[in-house]
Amino acid sequence: MTAERMPTTVNVTAQSLRAGNSKLRANTLVTSASSLANGLLNAAMLAYAARQGQTGQIAAYSVMTAALTWIAILVMGGSSLLYVSGTEHERLAARSQRLLIALPVMAAATCLLSGLYAARGYASTALIAAGCVLMLNSLAELRYSDLIRQLRFVGVSAASTGTRLLALGLLVGGVPLTAALATGAGVYLLSVEILVRRAGNGAPPIWSGLSVRAAKGAFRLNRRLMGYSIGDAFSARAGTLALSLVASPHVVGCYGALVSIYQALVAVVFSGLRVPMAMRTRRRHRIGPPRPVSREAEVITTAAALVISAGIVGFAPWLTSDVLDLDVAGAAVWLQMLAIALPFATVNRAFALSRIGDGDYRAATRTAIALAIIVLVGLAAQFAELTPTGTAAAAGIAEVSVAVAILVGAARRRRGRSAPAVGTADAPIGTEQASVPGSVTAP
Repeated sequence: MTAERMPTTVNVTAQSLRAGNSKLRANTLVTSASSLANGLLNAAMLAYAARQGQTGQIAAYSVMTAALTWIAILVMGGSSLLYVSGTEHERLAARSQRLLIALPVMAAATCLLSGLYAARGYASTALIAAGCVLMLNSLAELRYSDLIRQLRFVGVSAASTGTRLLALGLLVGGVPLTAALATGAGVYLLSVEILVRRAGNGAPPIWSGLSVRAAKGAFRLNRRLMGYSIGDAFSARAGTLALSLVASPHVVGCYGALVSIYQALVAVVFSGLRVPMAMRTRRRHRIGPPRPVSREAEVITTAAALVISAGIVGFAPWLTSDVLDLDVAGAAVWLQMLAIALPFATVNRAFALSRIGDGDYRAATRTAIALAIIVLVGLAAQFAELTPTGTAAAAGIAEVSVAVAILVGAARRRRGRSAPAVGTADAPIGTEQASVPGSVTAP
């Protein structure tokens, strides 16, 4: 009887694995395509704003984003990742902390930073609008995480792309860049709130059930991801902040436009990698049917990053001169240096997000801290004569160094295995990185 049932069991398992891989592939393609469309829309807005002479708006948005992101990280720690990957108790704590503590702090910081940077020649209204963009996006991130956790990728993709189209339309209609982005962020928050509340489980409003006690408890709960969030924010924002201390608003605006394009490209790969992270999280919390998570999404995302990187490197002179109309010498080189780092950044985020999905926060934190340390060393070594070229080089060297370390560690583990595993699906949690050919492992 057992021998007769075994083929049927194997066939059912294989069919389930194929179905799961097909769904993972489809969700990855949907989120990556949506994020790519959003990146193109962001690039279009930056290009239009630059050609309209709004480099001051771009500079204000760049410095406020860099500074306020740091403040938010110091207040919230790793609550964003805790909200998408934690238990319901942890999620309530993260949501309470975001609304009751982080939001008032970000509002006060926006006013303070606006005064400081206005004294350096930045437009105060643009700085305040940029701060509003970050605060609205911070709230929308919670509802975005709810939709990702529910695997509702189509709905969240439609909301994000639609609101960016709205912002682009407002910009073309004559609204300043930061005001258009703030309006789009407000509509996006409203859209994802409606999507979540109309779900089958009847989710309550974002402001319901808040607790001061839970908000305070979030500082203890998210400490495991605090290091990761700080390291990630530092490697992404430190260069722009450092450059803003020594360069003119015009140069910072031109560099900020290119960094925004690069970060939009990183968001493309990040969105694709959040699909397997969400599925790993659901598996860890036993939400839905337990099935292995294929590496296919990571392969697709890395391949897309290589193609995008090659395209940006080849077309950088045209993009910076004809499209963005940047009048600063060396802008094409800055963009090329950032684009070269994109595939390596994809490897680093693939490893970190897979570890977060499996609950191994320490491995993800080591990756982010390593990136931050290398960026810090690179910026400190040239701070007396810091230029946009040196800033871009520091970011690129950090991504390449950490990615090479990860890949070398993976190769050594594969050589050290006496019995290689067969297949491309994950093994049990905590061992799959070392048992899957071609997987990414810790150095």
